[in-house]
Amino acid sequence: MSPVLSRERIAKLRDDDRMPWRQWRWAFGAVWMIFLLYPVIAIATSDNSVLVRVLGFVDLGVFALVYLVACFLLMNSAPRGDGDYDRARWYITGVLIALAGLMFPIIHEDAFGLAGFLMAVVSFTAPRRLQVIVIVGLIAAVYVVPKLLGWDVDFGTFAIMVAIGTTMIAIRAASEREYERAASADRQRELNAELAVVAERESVARDVHDILGHSLTVISVKTELAGRLVDLDPERAKAEIAEVNALSREALAEVRSTVGRLRMPELPSGLASAASALSAAGIVADVPDPADVRTPYATLFAWVLREAVTNVVRHSGATSCRVRVGRDEITVADDGGGSAMLTYGNGLRGLSERVADAGGALRVESDERGTVVTATVSTSTAATSNMMG
Repeated sequence: MSPVLSRERIAKLRDDDRMPWRQWRWAFGAVWMIFLLYPVIAIATSDNSVLVRVLGFVDLGVFALVYLVACFLLMNSAPRGDGDYDRARWYITGVLIALAGLMFPIIHEDAFGLAGFLMAVVSFTAPRRLQVIVIVGLIAAVYVVPKLLGWDVDFGTFAIMVAIGTTMIAIRAASEREYERAASADRQRELNAELAVVAERESVARDVHDILGHSLTVISVKTELAGRLVDLDPERAKAEIAEVNALSREALAEVRSTVGRLRMPELPSGLASAASALSAAGIVADVPDPADVRTPYATLFAWVLREAVTNVVRHSGATSCRVRVGRDEITVADDGGGSAMLTYGNGLRGLSERVADAGGALRVESDERGTVVTATVSTSTAATSNMMG
């Protein structure tokens, strides 16, 4: 599996939690709008005509508006890898560069005060190598362009641009390392899930071989022997046939026991199956590593997991699903289009009864923002239920 992060993988990693604060990440970029105060002062104190200054304020206002749109699009959502999104973000970047360029005839070297905003936008739109090239180029331009055009070099602006540029490069590098770590952990969870499924299949194969292989071999030998003894020693043949019947009943009982055990869901394999089912349905799965789960209610939680994930895959229309398993609680949350009527479904109603029989409680919260299914087992209540049972 390639360690290189695709845009689709980064999109999944950025959108996994959908926490409320993440929907306002664009506001962090908008905070930097305060630095527009410097070009505003430069326009207001310039010796241009009133019309030129008005045009400068209009240009700066449009720049601020486009920058806010860029912050919202680039920080509140992740790249989808589609052509329309890629073109839109490059169009926005181009418009910002053009608007910044129009400020040079009006406020000259003070227009470089907008370079920091361009650095921020490029950091979200361009590949890392291009980001570094553009930022270094903008920093150099703060010094070189005024020298070439005979303007004054503002070393204060130059120092600020150096600080902003290095900060943006460092943030981008740290973010990509974080995404790589998250992708590595995600790949490890997928591997663990696959190993859990393989281990379960091997367990089934061993059970079938041990039960049926031995029993059917003995039955085959004894029936052949009984067939030869029918005429020679009828009593011995009857005894062999009786043993065959006994072996058949014993094998049937063992097969039923094995099938019953296989039908009883197990939490580790259930987590692996849930991750596989969600991924197959195109739903981003955030499922804990089965090796990290410790709970005395594994069988009960496996039933809850099976029913909840089945509902997510079949009915939710969700894009992501998160599973959390604690010692006494399991939670399955999705971001699909839920409904209060969901709690009246036969599956969840039966599941609620199963959880109640085990001394726990099932809680379902569902609305247009998604559905959260939580099963909680109180240790004291479970102990009392077991004693009464």
